Amino acid sequence: MSHLRLATLHAGLRISEVHVDQPVVIGRRDPRKGDPPPVALHQTATETRLVVADVRQKEMSRQWMEVSPVESFAFELKNLHEHCPVVIVGDQEILPGEVRRFEDEILVELGGRLTLQIEAVDASGMGSADYRSLESLPLVPGGQSYVEHTAAIGQFAQSEGQEVNKMLQLALQVVQESVGSNAFFQKCASAAAEMVDLDRTVVLLRGETAESDKLPVESELEGGWFQVAHHTRGEGSLGDPRGRISTTLLKRVSETCLTVIHQPKTGLMGGSKPADGNVADNDADRLAPSLQSVQCAVASPILNAEQQVIGVIYGDRTICASGSLATGISDMEATLIEILAGALAGGLARRNQERIRNSLAEFFSPKVADQLVSDPQLMEAKEINVTALFCDIRKFSSVTEKLGPRKAIEWINDVMTELSQCVIDSDGVLVNYMGDEVFAMWGAPGDQRDHADRALECAKSMLRAIEKLRLRWSSVLPQKFGAGVGINTGPALVGNVGSRQKFQYGPLGNTVNLSSRLQSATKQLGVACLAGETTVRSAGCTDQCRRLAKLSVVGIQHCINVYEIPLHVDEAARRLKVEYEQALDDFENARFESSARRIETLIQDYPHDRPCRDLLGRVRVQFTQPSRDFDGVLSLTSK
Repeated sequence: MSHLRLATLHAGLRISEVHVDQPVVIGRRDPRKGDPPPVALHQTATETRLVVADVRQKEMSRQWMEVSPVESFAFELKNLHEHCPVVIVGDQEILPGEVRRFEDEILVELGGRLTLQIEAVDASGMGSADYRSLESLPLVPGGQSYVEHTAAIGQFAQSEGQEVNKMLQLALQVVQESVGSNAFFQKCASAAAEMVDLDRTVVLLRGETAESDKLPVESELEGGWFQVAHHTRGEGSLGDPRGRISTTLLKRVSETCLTVIHQPKTGLMGGSKPADGNVADNDADRLAPSLQSVQCAVASPILNAEQQVIGVIYGDRTICASGSLATGISDMEATLIEILAGALAGGLARRNQERIRNSLAEFFSPKVADQLVSDPQLMEAKEINVTALFCDIRKFSSVTEKLGPRKAIEWINDVMTELSQCVIDSDGVLVNYMGDEVFAMWGAPGDQRDHADRALECAKSMLRAIEKLRLRWSSVLPQKFGAGVGINTGPALVGNVGSRQKFQYGPLGNTVNLSSRLQSATKQLGVACLAGETTVRSAGCTDQCRRLAKLSVVGIQHCINVYEIPLHVDEAARRLKVEYEQALDDFENARFESSARRIETLIQDYPHDRPCRDLLGRVRVQFTQPSRDFDGVLSLTSK
């Protein structure tokens, strides 16, 4: 007669698998009758039950359906419910009281995202007697586990408590070991061998395994597995750390995502001979070559956060040289291996997060990098309001020519380091370096409602950093170098604007183009920092920043009001702002005589203010060469 393989799946992922060779009743849990939590097989004096739903799932009865194995790899399913049908995925429903026979695998809906896969399998093949899976779910990095109840350690006998304590200490050593070296994997293999008394333990990984992690074994295992650590008992064992690992067992773990124990059902375990010296043909045939010398084996999956199998802790007990048999592997021993696999999974997740964090540190502040590690979806492309900043080093060419190649590289590294630190300190994104220019952004990837404020504070920090750098390099650079900063706020398309070969996270669009134009305009307007009106209004600092002009720049269709961002705001700066803006308002409204009087008075008190002199020049042009369609806009003809 065939056996039944019953696998419970959540969203298509196998979370439990059991094998039975007798009728099994399937339904929800009733704790008053001693039923275990789902998903579990429960044996009573009268029946075998598979609990697949919690007591709260009222639409399913405790006696919901019965599945019975029959001859010729078939099974029958009977609906025991009084009212509700049993829903077969892709097939007709089974009505209450109806019995149907199946020869192929079926999938039954359990409610929610749960399904039950039912299949008849060969009892002489890979049945439950040879392979069994733990009902517990392996630990997943970042996942939440629930244990309904446990026993206090004080309830153990003293000797048992000491053994438990020793095992916990071994597990703790694995957790505390640095995951950045092979010692982490080796500590895990050694602890597993000691805790469960295994002849051989191997830690395997697959996927993007670092070359430094791989052991120098003769060949890669089938399925893309690589050995990263192994431990053997030594004398008297036939275990070979370089080979004879059961790929069947690895495949089974990969398919079920559960801890699997291999233990032949007969007394002829591992191919050992009976008293007459003959091995039954069917037993010898069904044992894989890798298990011919193995008494019993266990493999526990190492899962990533997506519940994918990225590794396995594999251990076995082999037939000793004397031919004596080892004891089987208990569920408790397999659970200890599963705990170590969970610790290893957590360590690998931490290492992966650290690698990601280190790569992100090139662009983001530690705070923003931590946000991205915890929520990678923040990096997805989106259209959002951001603030972009461009900072250009003034007199770069003349400085590098004077310093020579070696000293010039040292100088530019020093300057870029200071300016970049200003971006990082304000939790901005260091988008790119373009020659002697720094490109930064705020407002993404994480939510920064004050992104305009952060950008303005960063600009001020950059200008203060330039002053410090002048003093630091004054002995070799007596001539002053400076910086021009352009800032603008608005909508942009944000994401990876680089390529598959080189990642570059940043914004695209007119907002970015305009901030770059404003950086160039600082030269023509004679100020160190310019910001668009949207930035100044977003930051709520129009009372501190001087509106310099209504500006039209190359490549941007609409005109914008631009503001000077002062490094220091004192009484003199406030007076300059108020009286200049009055003169500018007169000019833009064609009151040229009033504008000229105000500007001439200002220049007497602020003779070195470039915007005042430029505005007076624009007024005089209107006296001598009045514009027929005057609009007061300052048009810049170059980038």
